Amino acid sequence: MRAIRLFGLVPCVVLVSATVAFGQQATQAPPFQRGYMTATAGASFADHQTPTFGIEYGEPINPHVHAYANFTYFDDLITDTAQSDLTDLAAALTRMTATTWGLTGHERGLAFSGGAKYVLSDPASPVRPYVGGGLGVLNLRRTVVETDLGDITNQVINVFGAPDGYIDAHKETTFRPMAEFVVGVGIAAGRTYVDVGYQFNDVFKTPEPFSFSQFQVGIGMRF
Repeated sequence: MRAIRLFGLVPCVVLVSATVAFGQQATQAPPFQRGYMTATAGASFADHQTPTFGIEYGEPINPHVHAYANFTYFDDLITDTAQSDLTDLAAALTRMTATTWGLTGHERGLAFSGGAKYVLSDPASPVRPYVGGGLGVLNLRRTVVETDLGDITNQVINVFGAPDGYIDAHKETTFRPMAEFVVGVGIAAGRTYVDVGYQFNDVFKTPEPFSFSQFQVGIGMRF
């Protein structure tokens, strides 16, 4: 409930604002109000920093509100808790076998989300700051590498499971629901569209709070 109360307000604010803006706009949206698609790159910040890449598509609902959908790749979202469990396991195996073990975890993330952005400036302006939010799903895939043996993910997960609880030990990949809050600015130059933004993500159904921020820049076109 911690994130639902916070992020649940964002769509409500956006919808209320959209209704007011729509009532105030009796004329057709100016030519600037067109859809866009951007390719994004940036970094996320959780227990450590990792690069992100993605694609975002947006369509105007009215002059002040854009609906959006995005797909984002996160290089590594493994938490300190998960890595600490692997380090402890390596120490235990070292004691049991009298051979040095070194285990490192890597957690690839794929996120798909959608929501709405409310434009704070004049819709005809080429520079348009915005706020918004939405809901989505995060897919996690864990890889465990031993210093000498290489990838031993299946052996580790099948025998020892995933004590941290962030992934499902009985499946190759794990899906978790998430909510996001976004703030940024869109800049138009002809058909070129640049989006610079900050995003806060909160993942649900995890044993401990799991949230991370990301900063990204998107470059694409309007159509």
